[in-house]
Amino acid sequence: MTVQPQGHHLAHFNWATLVADLDDPRVAPFVNAVEKVNAIAERSAGFVWRSGDESAFAVAAGWPLFVDNPRIIASFSVWERPEDFRAFVYKTVHGAFYRRGHEWFEPEASRGYVLWWVPEGHVPGIAEARDRVERHRAQGAGPDAFDIAWLEAQAA
Repeated sequence: MTVQPQGHHLAHFNWATLVADLDDPRVAPFVNAVEKVNAIAERSAGFVWRSGDESAFAVAAGWPLFVDNPRIIASFSVWERPEDFRAFVYKTVHGAFYRRGHEWFEPEASRGYVLWWVPEGHVPGIAEARDRVERHRAQGAGPDAFDIAWLEAQAA
């Protein structure tokens, strides 16, 4: 059980650096599954919203993490409850791809995720995601930008 503020949903932003360009056969199994996995997310319990073109928005916004590196990809979504998010991440086909991430993503390159609460009905933008990523990097996990471990510790 997590401590979720009343009237709020969970926002999620993650990014990783592919081992090769999107059209390279080394990452084809991952790239070819993205639409299927996104469709599963959209049908999952508690799914609220997903961006759809995170990396392009980040480049357009001039986010240095994404500019000049087409191998960095991202995912941006909102979920009703952390339990819904966790179920999608670990208990659907997404979990199988997550466990195989070492095959497609650079282990030493920029990679991570951040979670934060948003008021129900709020659609976060890329500037908000950037702010939360930078806050988490600078200050560590806290009430405004956190990870699953921090969230679970709050509920304990």
